Amino acid sequence: MRRAIQHAVEDILRDYPKFPQYIKEREQELLHPTPDPDDNVGGGRAENKRKDPTGRSAITIADDGMLLALKKEYKAIDDCLDNSGEITIKIIQELYFKPHTGKRIVDLCEQHIIPVSTTKAYDLRNQFLEKLAKKLHLDVL
Repeated sequence: MRRAIQHAVEDILRDYPKFPQYIKEREQELLHPTPDPDDNVGGGRAENKRKDPTGRSAITIADDGMLLALKKEYKAIDDCLDNSGEITIKIIQELYFKPHTGKRIVDLCEQHIIPVSTTKAYDLRNQFLEKLAKKLHLDVL
């Protein structure tokens, strides 16, 4: 896997614990948009304006690219975690989901946080990252 792809996938993994908050905030932004300033100073009313704010917001939420991307990434990570073993999940949690502790795979093995060799731990992590990159339709070489 190319380094740029690996870094992109790792960045997405680091944001995973915050995804529910991001999704909720984005939905709130779409449900309660800030009104556009009225440039029509002293003019009349718009006659052909839609008067269905609920319908407009439902269509906006269903079609919003950013919201769809957040949900897609969240589901892809969930699916990969569901199909991974306990050791792989532990590696991913320790490296990406916990606040930055500066731990590396070598540290996890030396401190017996994971019961495998360093080489096996790197293999498990790399397999997980490749599987996630494929689910996210990122270019994997």
